[in-house]
Amino acid sequence: MYIEAKLDEIHGQRLMDIQRRLQKPLPEVLAALIDLGQELFPEPDEDAEEPSPLYAALEDIGFVGCIEAEVSLAKNYKTQLDFSGKHGEQP
Repeated sequence: MYIEAKLDEIHGQRLMDIQRRLQKPLPEVLAALIDLGQELFPEPDEDAEEPSPLYAALEDIGFVGCIEAEVSLAKNYKTQLDFSGKHGEQP
């Protein structure tokens, strides 16, 4: 794969510093950084028995499941809102 990227000065310098420390060609450095990123930010396991810490925290405070709505609420939420108390133009 061919990758062309424009980095700001700080990140460009950081990449060159990593390359200098590893004494490896840039493609090998980038491959190592990608592998490290995969380890640090793994793909979430959809079949995991335990929810993510964020989901668990939201569930603990009662945010998860606090309303009943249509599955498509994210798409049509504006039709569900009551704007009668709002001043100005209504959507």
